[in-house]
Order: sequence, then structure tokens, then C-alpha cells
Amino acid sequence: MPVTITFLGAAEGVTGSRHLLDVDGTRILVDCGLFQGKRDWSRLKNAKFPIDPSSVHNVVLTHGHIDHSGALPVLCRDGFSGHIYCTAATADLAKILLRDSGNIQESDARYLNHRLAKEAKRRGQPPPKETFEPLYTIEDAERCDRYFHSVPYREDTKIGPGISMYLTDQGHIIGSAAATITIQRGDETLRVCFSGDRGRKDMPILRDPQPYPDCDLLLTESTYGNRRHEPLGEMESSLEAIVKKTMQKKGRLIIPAFSVGRTQNILYHLRRLQLANRLPRIEIFVDSPLSTKATKVYAEHPECYDRETRELLTGDDNPFHFPGLRYVESVEESMELNDHPGPCIILSASGMCEAGRILHHLKHSVSSPRNTILIVGYMAKHTLGRRLRERPEKVRIFGRYHPLEAEVVTLNGLSAHGDRDDIIQSAAHLKGKVRTILLIHGEREQSEPLREALLAEGHPDVRIAELDQTVELAK
Repeated sequence: MPVTITFLGAAEGVTGSRHLLDVDGTRILVDCGLFQGKRDWSRLKNAKFPIDPSSVHNVVLTHGHIDHSGALPVLCRDGFSGHIYCTAATADLAKILLRDSGNIQESDARYLNHRLAKEAKRRGQPPPKETFEPLYTIEDAERCDRYFHSVPYREDTKIGPGISMYLTDQGHIIGSAAATITIQRGDETLRVCFSGDRGRKDMPILRDPQPYPDCDLLLTESTYGNRRHEPLGEMESSLEAIVKKTMQKKGRLIIPAFSVGRTQNILYHLRRLQLANRLPRIEIFVDSPLSTKATKVYAEHPECYDRETRELLTGDDNPFHFPGLRYVESVEESMELNDHPGPCIILSASGMCEAGRILHHLKHSVSSPRNTILIVGYMAKHTLGRRLRERPEKVRIFGRYHPLEAEVVTLNGLSAHGDRDDIIQSAAHLKGKVRTILLIHGEREQSEPLREALLAEGHPDVRIAELDQTVELAK
């Protein structure tokens, strides 16, 4: 049975997750994400889908983050007619995330066309004949809804002739899953496990990641393959100190945060610190309509919570709704925050500072030493978030440079990705069973040391996947 896998994204990098499994001509696409990072590069990578969408029979979606789901509107618009298999929580999240992404695509196209027209006028030239088209529209995103097919965790689901799928909770964001695909041809059985994004043990809100089922091939993420996160207790103490220092300076604490997962976790920790009397009351603004919608999805799926969170939600200590917390809806309310008197905390998206309201808050905050920019997650190369983390003398926002006078602090302990030890431990029970481990979703400086560590642990064949590479799994 000829079986191949082609890495169409998230190989030697962390965005654009797209892995094509071909079983005797039946094509299963595991994740369908957008490339993110340098604007021109990512626009080029996203502009044309690398395969004919109509040739894909079904999609398996491990979770809703845009780097895993964001190209689905292109796929569905251009000929895909199968099912998108995922958990119910992932389907609910993806629907709102894709609409938001469609809105961003439309806004980006309008901005670029306005800039071209303005430049032509400045030069005394007629408006350009060629204009930018959005990668996809809100309408394209809405078209995806009909293809979602929700399945529960830990239940075999047929997704093709002789092909079944089994989802296990990954604890990364709500609804996240590892997908183990079993291929049966006569007496031959092949099991391929895709990790998706693996979460961490003992993190708030969600259940711990579940063990991978036995498999012949494991494709595991390697985002933090060469890093160890600080313990949660130390992270909370660091967060406490950062908030207090910013309050003493009477400044703003600006937190770029992914709308899904990171925002909810930060609120959880801030509320815990308040309940423990370690933080005074401070106004906290969640300035992202998408974060507000995502938090509602979290509230609608308590089946994904851990026991502590379920108990919190039955009492008066709801971490998503408490005194001093305000969800900002309108653009006018968002703009008013720029003149807010006194110290406050502003959480806003996008997490990598590439789009959204966070850019306006950074524009009005980066040049004051009273303010603090708190980096709480992974920042891909060529993003504004990565540049802020590297603390240059000035940063470019909306085409203009601003001196970087605000304090920039990185807090790694909040990451929803497992670290080096988590990844190694997640594969430990597969020793002697898994034939090959392929490292995906990681830059080389993270995946190379992880490969050496896994080999040292006794795994016989560990490789780093390469972009556009096709690997033969069975003949």
C-alpha cells in the first residue's frame, strides 16, 4: 500500500501547518494553516495553495489556531468538498477565528491599495491598474461552516477507505487534539500520529495532555525543543512583580496575547493573584472582540476543563468575569484607552503583534519609560513581536519608526506549548514501538538539539522534516 506524507508547511518553521497524507490516492490533509511572519514572504507563501484543493478528500484539524486552520477558506473556496474533522470546541473556535482572519485579509488589501494610490498621487501618476486582492473574504470564511464535522475524543472515526482517526486531548487550547490515523490494508496496519501542538501538564483551565496511542510514526511539534519553561509558581511571582512595578510607575502594562488560550490563561493567573491578596485591584481591559468571542466559546465547553477550573466556575471566583475586568467592544472604547488615567493592564491581539488593536496600543505606549510591554508567547521570526523581544532602539509601527523607551519583559512560563522535557516525556512510552519520529513545527535551533536528545533517549530514528519534502511510509 503506497503511503506518503508531504510537508507543505510547518517544517523548519512554526507556521503554515499543512501535512498531506496520501494513501493509495486518498488524500488526507492534516491541518491547513496560514504562513505568518514577514509580510511579503508570507503573502507569497499563502497566495497559491500548493496542491489542487479538489484533490483533497478530507481534512483533519488538530486545533483552531490560524497557523493550523487559516488557509481553510482558500481550500473550501477553490474546490474542496470533503469533511473537516475536529472536536466540537475546535469547530466553534475555528468558525470565529476564520471570520476574523477574513476581515483582516480584507482590511490588509484595502490598506495596501490605499497606500499604492497615495504613492501614485504623490508622484503625479494615475492610480495603479493592478490592485491587491484579499487572500480570502469573510464570505469565504463563512463558506467553511458546512464542511465541519465534529467528533469526540477517544473514538474511532472513519475518514477514508480503510482509514480511521482517533483524537486525544492535547491540553494546548480548548478542543486541541493529537490525531492518530490508522491505515488498514488487508493484513497490514500502519499508525501515524500527528501531535498537533502539545500542551503542558498542570496548566490552568484545561485537562493535561493525554498520552499518544501506540504508533509506527510520530510527527511531533518542536517549538520549544531546546528550552525549559520556568515552573508555574515562579512565573506567577514574576507576573506579580511586573504588574506591581508598572503600577508604581503609574504606567500601562501592554500584553500582546493570542485571543485563544493565552488571554484566558493570563486572566486566570491575574485573578488567582488577586484572590491570594498578592495584587491590589487594577483595571484590566481585554481589548479584542475576538478574545471576547473566544472566551465565550471557552465558557460553552466545560467538558474540556480540569477539575480545579470546574470548581472555580461553580463559585464566585470566575476567572473570566470578575470586578475590575472589562471587555472592550467598540473601536471608540478602544481608542479611549490611549487616554486612560492611571495604571492599567491591556490585553490585546494579535499575539505576534502583526495585526489588530494591539498595534494601536503599542504605537501609543512604546515610547514612554513608564509603560511595560510583556511578551508572553512565542514570536515567529520577522514579526513585530520578535523585534520587540529583541529590544531594538526603535520599532516600526504603521510605517513609522518609534523610539522604544518602554520596558520589554519576556515571560516564558505562560507558553501553551510543551518544552523540551515535555516533548521528550511524551514520546518515552513509545520507545520500542515507534519506528520513526519526525520533528515538525520548529525552527532549526530548536529541532536540532531535540533530535539529539531523543536519539540519546534511545529512539532509533529521529529526523527533522523539511519543507516540501515527501517521505514514503509504506510501499
